[in-house]
Amino acid sequence: MATSSSAASNTSKNPPELHAIQLRHKVAAPTFRALTGITSSPDRREVLHRACQAIEFRSFPIRQTERAFFRHINDHLPIAYPLPATTTIAEPWHKAFLLVQVEVQRLGWPPKLSAEARRLLLQERPRIYQLLDRFLRCLVDVLGHRRHGRGIVVALDVLRSVKAGVWEGADNELLQVEGIGPAKMKRLVDAGVKSIRQLARLEFYHIERLLSRNPPFGHQLLHLVSGFPLLSLHFDPIGPYSPPAAPSRPNDNHQPLFIVRFVIGYDNEKEPSWNKSSWVTLVVESETGELLWFWRGSVKRIAGGKELIVGLGVRGAKIKVSLACEEIVGTLIRVEHDVP
Repeated sequence: MATSSSAASNTSKNPPELHAIQLRHKVAAPTFRALTGITSSPDRREVLHRACQAIEFRSFPIRQTERAFFRHINDHLPIAYPLPATTTIAEPWHKAFLLVQVEVQRLGWPPKLSAEARRLLLQERPRIYQLLDRFLRCLVDVLGHRRHGRGIVVALDVLRSVKAGVWEGADNELLQVEGIGPAKMKRLVDAGVKSIRQLARLEFYHIERLLSRNPPFGHQLLHLVSGFPLLSLHFDPIGPYSPPAAPSRPNDNHQPLFIVRFVIGYDNEKEPSWNKSSWVTLVVESETGELLWFWRGSVKRIAGGKELIVGLGVRGAKIKVSLACEEIVGTLIRVEHDVP
């Protein structure tokens, strides 16, 4: 994934650009062909499915001692995207596809593994996640190269969910907070506290009352969540702009643009420290899902508010804007604006 800001209108469509994406992410040719076959507006299942079908996962075959484990996950646990019941769960990509889902759902591993099988799977787990991270970031770049804005938003959603260990938009966002397990989360959710943003606004004594804990638990928890990024996004339409023709090319047609201003920042008193140094992405797409603008940068770069002046090739239409931390669920701001 590119680390600098870029306008979608400047994205090259030449094959060498795609080859550069493949090299950047160190993806095998068969895997890259599969990734580039993704549709322009995939759903989360398609994104995860394509990423898990990489041939690199053949290094992690399903052992005989693991088959009952993964069959139980698929058939008996409420994962988001189970395989058809008639599927023979034996392919290496099934391992990645099901393992990630049971962990993102925070369901826990079913007791279907021997101690030795569990040890071996725990050894493989970090490498599986490293590969999946590469393939998801590769998908984001491929979709960006093709100006598929809606696809980028969905791929970033899956990447963020996998990195955070919870699905974006699910009711278990609070499980990202160290010290909050399912029981404490249920108490908070029953009291109407469903997000880390809401938790951060509570008084310390209110937290202690809800969770039946003594001081200094409330202060400690608030100190912990004070580092959670509270992103902010402001939008201002500025006006139309027609780029002048170059003297050497007076007959060139330049598309009129509408200039808008984005200011992105955070509402925290100090620089957010959640997950150390977080990266932030801004995606602007048209009503039809075309990518109009993409920006990625460190949270350090938006201290005090970062102004982005953007020329959009749309008029009299709505745009969809998505701002989020790359690896933290619950930071997403998703809004629509009218371009006059």
